[in-house]
Amino acid sequence: MATIDDDRVVRARYVLDEETFLQASRALWREGRRSARTRVRSAIVLAALPLGAWLAMAHGMWFTFFAIMALGLLHFVFDWPLTRAFVRRNFRQLPAAEREIEWRIGKKGLKVRIAGAEWQTIDWRALTDITEDQDGFVLHQPHNVHHWLPNRAFASENDLARFRQMVARWQECRERGNVAGDKM
Repeated sequence: MATIDDDRVVRARYVLDEETFLQASRALWREGRRSARTRVRSAIVLAALPLGAWLAMAHGMWFTFFAIMALGLLHFVFDWPLTRAFVRRNFRQLPAAEREIEWRIGKKGLKVRIAGAEWQTIDWRALTDITEDQDGFVLHQPHNVHHWLPNRAFASENDLARFRQMVARWQECRERGNVAGDKM
């Protein structure tokens, strides 16, 4: 059972540059590729390929076959490259682009501040999910709001380990039905 022994605050700090934003986008993209909806879409595209080949050979419906092939290429090959291109194009429009983001995370909640702005508090109860990717953590909130916390942002390995411990405790509370997370 994961427990948090003290009230020390975990600190994290990073600059939201384009590479960091690409890491966050890639983590969200990978998560989306694992969703049930994407798996169903993949199965449909794969099932449509032999059907399209049969329609082309038996009935001369070559346009249908090439359309299914194009859809398959978009879905399996070009999905991330296209997503990456849109992410890069939209990066400069972000209010936090090229600015430092600072986090203070404790038992009572998460505080985040973009350089030059006020601290904002995110209560543990406001999070709908926390997923760990190879490069960091995606903190999910309702209404398609996501926060990125890269592993390299933590001041030390100890802070990263303590944050993982907090996440484990949060997930444990959620699984027990303590949606409010009051017993963090």
